[in-house]
Amino acid sequence: MAGKILIKLNYMKKIIGLLIVLCSIALIGIIVLRIWGIELVSTGDVLRSGATLVLLAVLTIILVIVYGVFFRDPKKGYQRPNGENRAHPKL
Repeated sequence: MAGKILIKLNYMKKIIGLLIVLCSIALIGIIVLRIWGIELVSTGDVLRSGATLVLLAVLTIILVIVYGVFFRDPKKGYQRPNGENRAHPKL
């Protein structure tokens, strides 16, 4: 079970890294084009888009925190063997 979780985390790290690289390449491309006097999008549009992405990231973090605090059952992933008073992760 732990191996599957690690594999999923590795895929998520790769996906997030790929998205960051793609956004960086796009931003660098826009900056290079601006140096040459070519304007595909205005600076205001880029700033508004960036602000929107930041707000979405903050909202996502808030939703994850709310889910963890209010909707997650901490007892769900553990079992209590007979005779012991501590929880053990399910294997």
